[in-house]
Amino acid sequence: IPGIAVTLNLLHEYVVHPISMDRETSMEQGAAECRIHVNGEIVTLVGEQHAPAGIKRAAIEQGVEIDEHFVLSIEDEQRTTRIVDVDEVLVVTEDTCFVAVADDDNS
Repeated sequence: IPGIAVTLNLLHEYVVHPISMDRETSMEQGAAECRIHVNGEIVTLVGEQHAPAGIKRAAIEQGVEIDEHFVLSIEDEQRTTRIVDVDEVLVVTEDTCFVAVADDDNS
């Protein structure tokens, strides 16, 4: 399934890279662990490329009190957030920060 990877460059701009991977798993089998933050809590992932569903699932499994249906946002160094599309594949590094909140769509 084609997707995109989003990274934050040194100019604090989001850069989109097309890649292909299974949405639910990391691309890198046997890759190193990476510590990220979800709602201020440390979550350990394996590898650097992850789909939002996988990030939320790992956070839930590691005790972060969120739901799989929460909306995931990525936070840059200035603490500006951007909502992550469900089809994105994100490249995470140590201390990448995410915010997960309940979807307030009442439709």
